[in-house]
Amino acid sequence: MLDPSCGEGVFLASATVQLRSMGSQEPKVWGIDLDDGAIQTVRSRLSGPELIQSNFFSVKPGSIPYFDAVIGNPPFIRYQTFNGENRATALARAHEAGVNLGQLSSSWAPFVVHSTAFLKKGGRLGMVVPVELGHAQYAREVLLFLLRKFGRIQVRIFRKKLFPDLSEDTSLLFCEDFGMACSWFSVVILKSIEDDDSDKHIEQPVDIEALRNGKVRLNRYLLAPKVRHLYDNLSQQPGVAKLGTAADIGIGYVTGCNDYFHLSLQECRHWRIPANYLRPAVLSLAEIEGVILRRLDWSKLARDGKKCFLLSIPFLAEEKFAQSLRAYLKQGEALGVAKRFKCRVREPWFSVPHVRVADAFLSYMSGQGPRLVSNRANLVAPNTLHLLRFDKGWKPEVLIGGWHSSLTKLSCELEGHALGGGMLKLEPTEAENVLVALPYPSEAAGLVQEADKLVRHENREAAIDLGDRRVLRRRLGLSATECHLLREASEDMQEWRMHK
Repeated sequence: MLDPSCGEGVFLASATVQLRSMGSQEPKVWGIDLDDGAIQTVRSRLSGPELIQSNFFSVKPGSIPYFDAVIGNPPFIRYQTFNGENRATALARAHEAGVNLGQLSSSWAPFVVHSTAFLKKGGRLGMVVPVELGHAQYAREVLLFLLRKFGRIQVRIFRKKLFPDLSEDTSLLFCEDFGMACSWFSVVILKSIEDDDSDKHIEQPVDIEALRNGKVRLNRYLLAPKVRHLYDNLSQQPGVAKLGTAADIGIGYVTGCNDYFHLSLQECRHWRIPANYLRPAVLSLAEIEGVILRRLDWSKLARDGKKCFLLSIPFLAEEKFAQSLRAYLKQGEALGVAKRFKCRVREPWFSVPHVRVADAFLSYMSGQGPRLVSNRANLVAPNTLHLLRFDKGWKPEVLIGGWHSSLTKLSCELEGHALGGGMLKLEPTEAENVLVALPYPSEAAGLVQEADKLVRHENREAAIDLGDRRVLRRRLGLSATECHLLREASEDMQEWRMHK
């Protein structure tokens, strides 16, 4: 057995005991770690293991024996700090194995790939992996690699975090029959690691082709089979659409320094910024009360001192600027704004590109769930929000009217992904896959007005009840029991995410 990130030797000690219980007189247990202190600790505690102090990515197959099993808890280093020569070497090892990982990959991904290079044919792999394995775009390449290399794969997902004190949420990955294409993939859902030896857990088979084609995510198996079947059936109904089929979804403009380029009404007056260089903007939906964003809502933000003006300067000769505007730009230079990356790579540094008015805004990150809000105020927004521009033939009221339902609430949980603090994040490609049940066009405008009133009175659950009655039941023909199943599943998924 090999542990390629052995730390203080917990897995090495367990493996030695286990191998001896299986009849091995002289267990061959190896450990690799970069840290000299960890290696010295293992040597002081254990006498049997062979130890190598090295960067694992520098260890090449054949330089040490091949193993029956590789077991480990790989380092979870985010791409922001996983850089330099170490990153280049790691990505090269993955590339040699036929896995092309992008620059946004975290360190665990090439680590898992490289670990397989030390296995004998028919060997096993056991790894602690982040839940990103089931949803991150770069992790998909790792998943496809595992499907090519192992005959049987199982992922164990825990409702209670394996490491409560860490922000990283993790699962356990078990792979068998190295050297064979996958014929069995399953997910096991457990309350906690303490239940892992229980015979009560249910092993749920995963559709390998759907997984290979990117049509399902592992988090879907948190749902009971009857809910999964109901959700899949609804996704095929003519009265249900993916948000991306009706609208172009993208991020807003990138300023390079939101705090500088967005001003409050008081700041605009203090600096005497000319009105023709200001555009009304919204930075967050947290303080927007309803599902219709009107000019009166924006005016209230302005009166409350919120930063709701974008400094929007076209490409003009600076001598044409008013003296007060030049003073504000000099202030930006003094604060170092002009030298920030997004600012210094554009000409001129103060001219924010790609400022567009959207038909609607969608939350990028949220706690209770993403909000879809109609932009009746003709505001602009930065990349803290998604911008939706509806295709011809689609009325915004139809999508916004159908947004509040148990189906969409569940779909957001399934298509988005949880962050360490329990927030739900929807990338543009994830938002495109969110299912929306469509009301009858003749009822959509009235439904939006009713939902707006309920949400303004902080009664979002009542708005979902309204959508369930008027859309899921009246148009799609769902029963009260089926609506309850969807609502219960969405709340369970949300509780699971926020508990993390």
